[in-house]
Amino acid sequence: MNIRKAQPSDTQAILDIYTPFIKDSPATFETEIPSLPDFQARIDQIQLNMPWIIAEVDGKIIGYAYSNDHRKRDCYRWTKELSVYLLPEAKGQGIAVKLYDELINQLQDLGINTVLAGITLSQEQSIKFHDKYGFKKIGVYRSVGFKNGQWHDVGWWELNIGNDKTPVS
Repeated sequence: MNIRKAQPSDTQAILDIYTPFIKDSPATFETEIPSLPDFQARIDQIQLNMPWIIAEVDGKIIGYAYSNDHRKRDCYRWTKELSVYLLPEAKGQGIAVKLYDELINQLQDLGINTVLAGITLSQEQSIKFHDKYGFKKIGVYRSVGFKNGQWHDVGWWELNIGNDKTPVS
């Protein structure tokens, strides 16, 4: 398996992984499949300051992870939200762990202190993964997303990766 920075040529494969989550799952609250140019612009925007990485096996992209701002205000710049998505056949093989390991290493190099994961509470596999990885549940937003005919709660998990060091800049 190879983990590397996402390239423009990866966009269709990344979107193909993400599309079933949009259509069939409350894992994301996105409801419309973005166009390929819009999705590429999203990746490009994130990669201006943060990592977006992919995992591939034999040249096939099987998963991806990225970080993004938690909030836009300046004092939050040391806190990022993480996301990871895998092909169904790639689950349970430790790929998400390897993606998070690499993503968090890159974020530590950038001086990030805290990472967060917002997880729809019906996504038990994701909850178990984040708990096992070391994230701690810190709260729940009740009935904040309506998708596929029902309300969904979102739990928030955090992991300190910077040991609360004073930021360099």
